Amino acid sequence: MSERTSFKRDVQGLFSRYVADMNKVKLSNPASTGVQRLYLNDYVSVKAFAWQIQVAIHGYDYDSRNEKWLVDAHHRLRKPGGGEGQYVMSAPHPMPPDGRMPQEGIDIFDQWVRDGMQP
Repeated sequence: MSERTSFKRDVQGLFSRYVADMNKVKLSNPASTGVQRLYLNDYVSVKAFAWQIQVAIHGYDYDSRNEKWLVDAHHRLRKPGGGEGQYVMSAPHPMPPDGRMPQEGIDIFDQWVRDGMQP
């Protein structure tokens, strides 16, 4: 059996170059009232905003201008409660801001979520 992904070992480094910029961002947290800052170097913060982060890093998956997917179906983010073929097609603020994260990084984050978001 393979080892589950962890925040400290696998995820934290994916966002290290964006920590300072993202610390200024406030997001609505569905698990609490009000808004909170997003700290990409903090396990609790990333876990709390995991869905918003997933949507943001998948924000480059679909090219709405040309109406085509840029990634294979197995790399797309399924809509919450969505069935087969129902994927998130846009993000309010795709992340990272300087262009698409390498697919390997997106896959690591997605696996971390599937693995239960271990510290």
